[in-house]
Amino acid sequence: MPALALVVVAIAGMIMGVIAASTIVTNNSFTGEVGTYHNNTGTYSPADNGLFVVSNPFSSNITTSVTFGASGTNKVLMNTLVAGDWCEKLTFTGVGGDGATHNGHVTVQNGTGPTGGTFLNSLNAQAFTLVGGGGSATGTVTMYLDLGSGTIGNPITVYVTTS
Repeated sequence: MPALALVVVAIAGMIMGVIAASTIVTNNSFTGEVGTYHNNTGTYSPADNGLFVVSNPFSSNITTSVTFGASGTNKVLMNTLVAGDWCEKLTFTGVGGDGATHNGHVTVQNGTGPTGGTFLNSLNAQAFTLVGGGGSATGTVTMYLDLGSGTIGNPITVYVTTS
């Protein structure tokens, strides 16, 4: 009988614990984009897909000229990605009928105000080339930029220019 009572009390305790946890615990959603300035000028305005930590290293292909593909086609540009570093992700979407070559630069700074301060991972005018595919070339080009492993403070300023 005492063993059965102990089992009943344990089960009741687990049920009360689950009920308490589901009513007391508050979920908070934090993002890495708080305090970020964006300054986009030129032909394309990329979507900012946020900051994350690099899990797998990749070699650079950032100076490669990339042509937009058809809708649903995603191509990738990146500087050298180092596991454990911070990374900024930008996505450019092609413009239907555009067949021109567009030169671009991204600068990422960390520090005081919208003018920024310290260049993150030497990203001072990271160069890239986007080529419009013409016709219905409305695919995307996603850019991954390794920002280094140092402490990032607010605000981060991301400057994107395309011509």
